[in-house]
Amino acid sequence: MDRAAILELSDTALIAHAWRALFPDSLPPEGEYIALIPAGEGAGEGTSPASEVFLLRNGTEVGRFDRAEWDQLVASMPTKRHRWAAALEGPEKQEVPLLWEAGKWDLPAIVDRAEWPAGFTFGVGSGVGMARSSKPQYQRNIDFGWDQKVFGHFLLGASLHRSQYGGGLTRVGEEAADTAGGRLAPLFSPPFWGDGYWGWAFSAGVPGLRYTLSLADQPLPKYFWLETRASHAIRTHSQGRLISQWTGDKMELSGNLSQSLDARFGVMRYGILFDFDAYRVPVQTVGVDDLPAIFGSWGAGLVIASDLLATRAWVDIPDAALTLDAPRNWPTRFRFAFLRLEFDYRNQKSFSLGLSVRLNIQNPIMALPITRS
Repeated sequence: MDRAAILELSDTALIAHAWRALFPDSLPPEGEYIALIPAGEGAGEGTSPASEVFLLRNGTEVGRFDRAEWDQLVASMPTKRHRWAAALEGPEKQEVPLLWEAGKWDLPAIVDRAEWPAGFTFGVGSGVGMARSSKPQYQRNIDFGWDQKVFGHFLLGASLHRSQYGGGLTRVGEEAADTAGGRLAPLFSPPFWGDGYWGWAFSAGVPGLRYTLSLADQPLPKYFWLETRASHAIRTHSQGRLISQWTGDKMELSGNLSQSLDARFGVMRYGILFDFDAYRVPVQTVGVDDLPAIFGSWGAGLVIASDLLATRAWVDIPDAALTLDAPRNWPTRFRFAFLRLEFDYRNQKSFSLGLSVRLNIQNPIMALPITRS
């Protein structure tokens, strides 16, 4: 076999049999199940990619079987054995379909493509940003998040994060504050890393749309690197072309609340950020996310703020997943990004680069109501 093959599994007995082989003593949750054999020569030779069969639910891998193990499992379902063999070896072999042929377009399928994922997330990372006329700005972050589905599709979320800044514009801000009013510069230099800033966010969403309210009283707004006159605005306490929060005697704006609205459908994403205490205009993002790759998953898009435009891309290397049958009746899925690389770029003097490690934990308990076996 030299082409990928997929089979949509419609037989509930076969689905249940395959699910119990992966997660004993539990019932398969509702969804669309597909058996996928990747393209490759020499199927069944152990080291070939085609020697594995992947079980997908709603487009997400839930487990995999050795090819021989899968053939044995299907053989135990005599009514389906012939149809399985014909799909792989006969003249009606199924190839991976085109986008407009791949999915159903009824209401449940559309809702499923617009669903926000529920689960617990944790991330820790560092980054560097460059703005015109300033030295590199360093940052390190810790993030915790919890998203819970209630009433089937309604999503409630909460997150807590800590950011710390070093060098760059924050150093310029400290120097400007120390010498304000004609004071002499201090004899000692401030530490490279400043104080840590804690923030929180609460969100509510329905399929396709999510609203988020965040505490954003930190020295540098998220898109500070887009500012074309950052160093001058900080020193003179004036508005920049994009950033407006540096007009006071401090870089941070205490009690600043930002609001954002995000949309999703399949891999497509759109977001708009309203924070007129920090920015002079709304900041929009548009792009695609969670695209598969050999090494993990990736996404790309644009950042738009008035007439300022930047490109962005991110990749998870590798995007690994495993499932544990715990609790007994509600298997838990872990998804790791041992290296998440994020790169936003406007020009050689205006960009942001971030590296982080991320963990996502998903369990049916995080989607209420749940069904016990």
